[in-house]
Amino acid sequence: MGKKKSVALIVLATLVLAALLFISVTPSFYVSAAEKFNSLLSIVDLGTDLGGGYYTVYYPEGVISQGEYEMLVAEYEEGQAADTDVEDPAQNYLAYKGIYLSKDICEDDGNGNPTGEEFEAFRAEFRRAFNAISARFESKGFIGCSVKVQDDYTIRVDIPYTDESVSKLFDSFAYSGTLLFTDDGANPNEMRGDAAHVKGAEVVEGTNGFAVAINLTSLGRSEFRTITAAISGGSDSSSSSSSSGGTLYIKVGDEVLTQASVSSELDQDVVYISGAFDSRDAAQTIASVINSTLDENKVFDMKLDASQIFTFEPTMGEHASVIIAAAFGVFILAMIVLMLVRYKGMGLAHVYGFLLYALLLIVCIALIPAMRVDIVGVIAIALSAALMVFFNVYAFNNIREEFATGKTLTASVKAGYKKSLAFTIDAHLVLALLGLVLYLISTATVRYAALIFLIGTVLSAACTLAVTRFFLYMFLAQPKNKIAFCNLRREETEDE
Repeated sequence: MGKKKSVALIVLATLVLAALLFISVTPSFYVSAAEKFNSLLSIVDLGTDLGGGYYTVYYPEGVISQGEYEMLVAEYEEGQAADTDVEDPAQNYLAYKGIYLSKDICEDDGNGNPTGEEFEAFRAEFRRAFNAISARFESKGFIGCSVKVQDDYTIRVDIPYTDESVSKLFDSFAYSGTLLFTDDGANPNEMRGDAAHVKGAEVVEGTNGFAVAINLTSLGRSEFRTITAAISGGSDSSSSSSSSGGTLYIKVGDEVLTQASVSSELDQDVVYISGAFDSRDAAQTIASVINSTLDENKVFDMKLDASQIFTFEPTMGEHASVIIAAAFGVFILAMIVLMLVRYKGMGLAHVYGFLLYALLLIVCIALIPAMRVDIVGVIAIALSAALMVFFNVYAFNNIREEFATGKTLTASVKAGYKKSLAFTIDAHLVLALLGLVLYLISTATVRYAALIFLIGTVLSAACTLAVTRFFLYMFLAQPKNKIAFCNLRREETEDE
């Protein structure tokens, strides 16, 4: 490679790395009073352990919090003082752990414990509700999401921060009842949304945004054709819809989950509901609720209230993400210094290759939809970074060994990389396959950590085998004493 061409490529590579560095890790700042620049690193979604999030508690009908009970007590005391007829809440509620159970759903066994046939039915219904809520949140793939029973008969849910409407998400996942496709008219045209009619729902991306694809069974297709014909005004004169079309409502119990305009009869195996979703997350919420209603063990009639939504700090500490980022920065800086001191020019090629690897990894993590990073993801990043450092060091040491045998520098570089090739490819291939398998068979935290490791391994292989080697040849075109530039020594040296 000629010196002029080398200089041009070095300048170009430096400018590209500088641009990537700027858009990836520059602290956020305001471009104007209304516009703010956010780096890619600042928009990476974090799990609850590093970024905090939202939580709510679902209270079944007939169960109230201590705060609500105290409000009822206050109203009762005010009523007593004003000599008005207000019921004593102690007569209507049974204190149980941190909650109060309505005596409409339970009896007191005399020791302050709930009992009775109605209470047993309530417990069975609560278990189904908990199973449904758990399935819905699990299908969202939130990292660090927690769904657990609290005080035996309430459900606490913790999720990471999200751009989706949190109140709508919590409300939608509380919908109870069976799935129904209907025009909601006085004499409604309806199709029950159970496993006999619907196979499942999934999110698809089209030219106009995201849609929910509902896969129908043969029976479902036939009935869906009938109701859409009626809604569009094509067959049923008793339909409340006009000939110009109507609206199909997808309901869970009494709640409208989503709706779509119908202008003609639809006879197809897959129905696409679109136009109402501004993001993949919003569409996934609808698909998650639909899928949960197809399992009869997750269909419940219990009303759940999640009127209060709170935020919480990262479980690993308020500044956990900053500390981890600072630690990465210190280790990277130390690695750069060590590589430059030990390998000089070869170390410089590694630094350029490593920076490209790191910045591309940030780009991937920031731009892949729904990707989140938690502490397991951080470990995956560290492992893939260590992988690249190790194999570059492995190649450089092989170059040194080849040079020590008396070969020229050019021959040593070629022989060293050739000697490293098989092991480097095999190791990256095995680790990439491991990451792929984990991604396919796991969920939530492990799934995204596996994806991060898979991407990091692919980038490591590319930057180790091609990018770093290219940078090395590019830098070797400049110095007069190339051997000293690469910090190579042997007993008998020669000018090259």
